[in-house]
Amino acid sequence: MAHGGRIVARFERSAYLELGDDLVCIGTPDLGSGPLNARVESAQALDAIRRARHDEVVCRDGVLRIGRTSLSFANARLWRPTSVALPIDARRLARGVEHVRALARTRVPSEGLASLVAEATGSPLVTEASGSSALACAGRKAALALHAWLGGGDDARLSPLAALIGLGPGLTPSGDDFLGGALVALHGYGRACDAQRLAGHLRLEGATHPISVAHWRAACEGLGSDALHACLRDMAEGRHAHASLARVAAIGHTSGWDALAGAMTVAAALSRATAGAGADYRARNTRSASSAACAFDGATATPAVSSVRTWRE
Repeated sequence: MAHGGRIVARFERSAYLELGDDLVCIGTPDLGSGPLNARVESAQALDAIRRARHDEVVCRDGVLRIGRTSLSFANARLWRPTSVALPIDARRLARGVEHVRALARTRVPSEGLASLVAEATGSPLVTEASGSSALACAGRKAALALHAWLGGGDDARLSPLAALIGLGPGLTPSGDDFLGGALVALHGYGRACDAQRLAGHLRLEGATHPISVAHWRAACEGLGSDALHACLRDMAEGRHAHASLARVAAIGHTSGWDALAGAMTVAAALSRATAGAGADYRARNTRSASSAACAFDGATATPAVSSVRTWRE
């Protein structure tokens, strides 16, 4: 069966394609793995995709044709996120959080919600008055509210988080990335029930960009960037996260940092709790994102049979 689609966004190293109800991000290997990403080896193929018309997208029998370019997923590897050993040891997690926080202080950018990664969420260092921008103020209010809620507060405490939806520039605004990062951390650290409760209080559909909604839906399944999952595991094991933090920092303009800010808020709150909160975590890695095609890694690019001449030119 063939499925038509269209190109909805183009960037320097990637392009987003809409296929039915799903979004796929086609990019080069340095894009990194993730629930929406299909990575290809050929930069030439990506250039051809970025030049194609919006209506030249067809997917049939494991082959994605975009204009005169074909991408075969026959030999692609299916990505699975890095898992965390459960139950979480709160003391070890606390050490990991401090390691990441210390590293972040030397490299955190000033934009977005990245500053929250380096701050001691829930301590006097983070106050509602900290920062001057609307984004910074909303981020700190949301971080404090999420931290209090995870400490045993009722769901009424979650209301400040709704203010983050669609807040910030770009196709995946900083506020959306923060919320997605928090969901991924809750799933990863064995708090799937809390993740479901949190997601039930937030409605991103129609309130933010469709690309951001697609990432949100993946986060609701516990799926984020491979770099974020690796950083979550490093923190849970109390390890220094030099490599994983560098990978997170390379995602988007501030998207990686913004997602980590949400994840760090969760990690900091859980590190103050007792160990053994992992009872509701079950086989997350058997669940996929909204599209199996979105999880493929290592697609090969070939010219369409009918257009070899055009490809060579």
